[in-house]
Amino acid sequence: MIQGIESFVYMVISIAISFGLVMITRKIVNNKLSDLEGSQKLIGIITIVIAVSEAGYLAINFGLIEFALEIITTIGVGMVFLGIAFQHQLKNIASGIGLFFGHEVNVGDIVKIKDEKGTIIEIHLTKTVALTDEGERIVIPNQKFAEEVVTIKHASREDPFSKK
Repeated sequence: MIQGIESFVYMVISIAISFGLVMITRKIVNNKLSDLEGSQKLIGIITIVIAVSEAGYLAINFGLIEFALEIITTIGVGMVFLGIAFQHQLKNIASGIGLFFGHEVNVGDIVKIKDEKGTIIEIHLTKTVALTDEGERIVIPNQKFAEEVVTIKHASREDPFSKK
């Protein structure tokens, strides 16, 4: 308990010293260098240097760096597990973004993937919906457009990139 109180006292003294340094620096710059253009930027830079130095000192003395590294490591491991768990969804999203920015597939085009054939009626971030000649809806994961051989027959439309 005494060591905890002693550490708290050292922390308060350290912060007070840093605050005092900032105040003295402001007073000196404002009194002696007030005519100098950019003196307020100088005060800001010195304040940032003192604050970062104080934060580093406190982080080292109170073990906050180890704690921060543990949190960063835990978050990293969690992101790896989430990436593995959602890899199919992420592939569909990445392919969906490619479909949005690419001009290969558009609503109204007729697509054939393996034995399925239909006219595209909707394009979403993770899936594309097509309608067969029999009126059935086919939901195609967007990653199929990146992984499978897809036959596309474009609907009759003007090519926006063609030169007249």
